[in-house]
Amino acid sequence: MASKTNKSEMKIVDNNSQEADVVKQYDTQVNSKVGSKAEQEALANEVINDNPRKMSEIIADKKAALKLNEDLLRELQTNEYEIPFGSTKLYKQLMKFLEKDADWGHTTATGLIMLYSNLKENAKKTQDKDWDGIIKLRGTSITILWSMITSMKGAGFFSARNFIELMAAFGQELSTVVQKVHEDNQALRDNHVKLSELDTEVNSPDVILDVPIDKYDEAEQELQNLMNEVDPVVETV
Repeated sequence: MASKTNKSEMKIVDNNSQEADVVKQYDTQVNSKVGSKAEQEALANEVINDNPRKMSEIIADKKAALKLNEDLLRELQTNEYEIPFGSTKLYKQLMKFLEKDADWGHTTATGLIMLYSNLKENAKKTQDKDWDGIIKLRGTSITILWSMITSMKGAGFFSARNFIELMAAFGQELSTVVQKVHEDNQALRDNHVKLSELDTEVNSPDVILDVPIDKYDEAEQELQNLMNEVDPVVETV
């Protein structure tokens, strides 16, 4: 009887051992415990493209996006927005601040010059007897003005009083216009996302190389040439 019991126990042990081997093999295959953690994550995130595009199609989309980017940048530089200064006194106070007291660095010097030049274009109309108190500024100047106003500093009572008068006159209106500029530039931000997506797609192994990838690089050079032509101060998106 003891002998039979031992054989039965040995059989159970063998079955458990076989099950353990199967579970171990399954765990290895399903949980991908082979390779580095980075490799496992890459495999887990890999998406098979069932409809790969041709390189020529991607390049065509890139060129179209670059053209749209150029048009949107031009609009940003030419669209004008109204700021209610209200009086010649406030206009002169702001010009004086920009001329003598505005802080600038290597990344903001160009913006200060652009803003000052744009404001100075309005100087003549502020002298008219029937001036309505409105100053028109381009979109790029609006964002620069907002940055300058919100970082203004001074010393003494008179400087503080001038600042309060300035903000009371058009601070709220300027904030509203800045938001409008931001909304108008949504198309530019969306197009930047499109350009980024194309840059990702072109590096996909599924792309059909019906033309050399160098053609895509030529489109990149076109973008660089464009950015060299436009003003260097553009709203950050």
